[in-house]
Amino acid sequence: MQTIMTGAGVAVPAPPAVLAVSGESPARARAAAAALSTELCGQKKGTELLLVVGETDAWLEADGTEVRVSFDSATMHHRRKGGQNELLGRAVGVKADRKPRVWDATGGMGRDAFVLADLGCEVTLNERVPVLAWLLNEAIAAASVSTHEQVRDAAERMLVVAGDSCQSAVPSDTVLYLDPMFPERKKAAAVKKEAAMLQRLTGGDDDAEQLWAWAWAQPVERIVVKRPLRAPVLGAQRPSHSLSGKSVRFDVYVRKKQLDSIGQAEV
Repeated sequence: MQTIMTGAGVAVPAPPAVLAVSGESPARARAAAAALSTELCGQKKGTELLLVVGETDAWLEADGTEVRVSFDSATMHHRRKGGQNELLGRAVGVKADRKPRVWDATGGMGRDAFVLADLGCEVTLNERVPVLAWLLNEAIAAASVSTHEQVRDAAERMLVVAGDSCQSAVPSDTVLYLDPMFPERKKAAAVKKEAAMLQRLTGGDDDAEQLWAWAWAQPVERIVVKRPLRAPVLGAQRPSHSLSGKSVRFDVYVRKKQLDSIGQAEV
């Protein structure tokens, strides 16, 4: 698989080829291929990873598995009512009178970002994988014309920034949110299809430590890191506190802003 280099010199696989949905206009598929500087192919090629694009829908497909980025799906409507939303909101610092701005440095499929937007936060999704950034933008556009008012409102509070987070400067009045990829343990259950697709899109690189070093250098007062429940803490610093659910936990780092001579945040 070919790779491309991000602004930080990090290699990620090149965008997959685009396949137009049979029987539908290929105009949107052509536009997607042009935007991603990738091939528009005429048919499926074995187990190759593809971006399948129709007139109103788009998804990633490989080995017979389809993965969509959608904020107006039955899955997300169920997620909006889930108990984990409260845990995520508490970790970020959402209160009845406080809806912090959030910088999601690991946009991915955008689900946590949408939940935070639904809770009232203005959320910037930073995504380094070009095809995921494209799918996130498409999902926000689709959500903005949803028949559900709350979905439309949440979509208005979401913004995608394409590129490597480690090349970004996060505003000091922002909560920094990280959900880095976590290598699968040999004895662990099978990775969910979304996680497997993400690993394939990123090449499976574990850049969590680099991401943490960048995050800790940002002049923000609050950093939230999502981790598997029993995973080690990311980086050398200890969290101020942690909030644990059934399978994940949120490590929360609350810091006082004191900028040193080189502009980095110190505790």
